Amino acid sequence: MNFEDLQKTWQAQDASSKITLNADLLLREVRRNQQCFLATIFRRDVVEVTTCLLLAVLFTVWGLRWHWWSLELLAGCCLFVGGFFVVDRRCQRQRQPACTDTLEACLASSLQQVNHQIWLLKNIFWWYLLPLLIGLSAVVVNLLWTQHKAGQDAATLFSLGATYIIVYSVVFGVVYWANQYAVRKQLTPRQQELADLLASLQ
Repeated sequence: MNFEDLQKTWQAQDASSKITLNADLLLREVRRNQQCFLATIFRRDVVEVTTCLLLAVLFTVWGLRWHWWSLELLAGCCLFVGGFFVVDRRCQRQRQPACTDTLEACLASSLQQVNHQIWLLKNIFWWYLLPLLIGLSAVVVNLLWTQHKAGQDAATLFSLGATYIIVYSVVFGVVYWANQYAVRKQLTPRQQELADLLASLQ
């Protein structure tokens, strides 16, 4: 069959014909997709909360041993970030759909969860990076002050401070960029797919 025959066959198709979908099959696929997404988010949250708790304990022990208030402040900042994950997860758990929800409700719930993850990652500087930056900056100030009291010259203190600022800027910049990249490449396309599917049902 040549191209002209294919084109004639295509044009002869009934434009009003519709594709029928099995609603139960689609609902099962949406639920499976949603559960996979929630499992990924749950694993991320467990790793983040565990890391924050371990760091908080470590910084608290060091702060008490060396009498550095800045390490105790950093421990508190780690606890804040870990606590934010826990509170956010509890709030989101209350919005999860029941097993008996309709396809439309399940899609709406999935879309809401994706929207929330987009919001979290777009605002990651305020609830994640800024608290850690405050704690780490306090540690650097405390370290520089200790070096100053020990008689370290101003040029060395300045170079140490500049080095810390550069390292923090690079590390925090990479973390911020990676999260914004995940929003653009993973979450936004998923959001659009769910929104289109939901719109097609209404």
